[in-house]
Amino acid sequence: MGCDDGGDGAPSPSAAAGGAAPLPSVGDVYPGWRLGELDIHFIQTGVGEQTFFIFPDGTTMLLDCGDGYSEKYLKDIPRRPSADRLGGEWVSRYVQRLIPQRAIDYFLLSHWHGDHCGAPSLRAKTLPDGRKVCGIALFAEDFGIRHYLDHQWPRAGVYAYDADKRAMAMVREWIAHMHKRCGMEPHPFKVGALNQIALLRDVEGAYADSFSIRNICANAVYWDGADGLVDFAPEYIGNHPGLNGGIYENSLSNAIRIQYGPFRAFFGGDIDFPPYEACLGRVVGRVDVCKTNHHACPSSMGAAFCASVRAQVYMSSVWGTSQITSANLVNMTSRNLYPGDRIVMYGHMPDVKRDQYAGRAFMKDVVPAQGHSVVKVAPGGKTFDAFVLTNEDESMRILYRRSFAAGE
Repeated sequence: MGCDDGGDGAPSPSAAAGGAAPLPSVGDVYPGWRLGELDIHFIQTGVGEQTFFIFPDGTTMLLDCGDGYSEKYLKDIPRRPSADRLGGEWVSRYVQRLIPQRAIDYFLLSHWHGDHCGAPSLRAKTLPDGRKVCGIALFAEDFGIRHYLDHQWPRAGVYAYDADKRAMAMVREWIAHMHKRCGMEPHPFKVGALNQIALLRDVEGAYADSFSIRNICANAVYWDGADGLVDFAPEYIGNHPGLNGGIYENSLSNAIRIQYGPFRAFFGGDIDFPPYEACLGRVVGRVDVCKTNHHACPSSMGAAFCASVRAQVYMSSVWGTSQITSANLVNMTSRNLYPGDRIVMYGHMPDVKRDQYAGRAFMKDVVPAQGHSVVKVAPGGKTFDAFVLTNEDESMRILYRRSFAAGE
């Protein structure tokens, strides 16, 4: 499937009718995308991190698609909707409910870890041609992809420390396979570029003045906020002598900032190390939605970063209880760092953590509902809604909804 149906990856015309429409309430089925909206789907499978975007003109992008599940996490994080399929298969089925055309425009890989691209050493499906695939390669059995970007293409393993070599090998083989199968073109991720990831269907330029994507960083090099780049690698290496000149793969992640009118969102893979994160926060500035860096592990989501991005919505996926810490929850929710209401959306927060933190002030900002975190930005970007959709089944039933004004 994927490249043989003639579809171009745009959402179906029935979903793109445009015009104002009342948003649904808790208990309703999520309505899908309409022309002029920006949809962000943070899909929670319990085994990988992945975000699917539908931009205002209908251009589509999948950021990461992992399956790094290890049985040692089974007691903490359930597989969703069930363990009957691998993560890439569940993501495929989710995206099919949004765009039945079986093709997407972009796939962006943040870094070489199995929970973001698939770890065949842990879990894989053997295809009839003998390839062992999971994550993005398994997703793409159902979808064609037009453009591919990662943080190190055409090289791999730059500064590598703790990169998943089997995942790298699987994805490199998959890139060649997809190029042959349906013409997928790989591209280097250009730090600092504006609109390297572009709107492909806005032929009349309706969104040219309101929508943009800025490439913020990759491989410990970041955009300086103007016309230059900053190489943070020497400082990182100097602070980590035990890595013998390497950099943890997490901090090699690429990052992007999306802007639509006054609305802004930041997605930074598994970036960690607070001094580096603080530099990025100053460049990124205020955002409305922030995917937590490195699943909000203890080495990420530092106070300086949170004070800079001032997010109204934080979205986080976790694989174990160690990725949910009181210090980082304090940083994300502290009104001393910045004022204003906000929410923290966890795909799953184990009961042991809810019991441990019962009564803590930050728990008032943690959304009680668990599942897929979805943000729908209204045409023009002035307002947006945050939803939680059930991930216990495929009904797309709404468990939670909250409305926001962008830029506040």
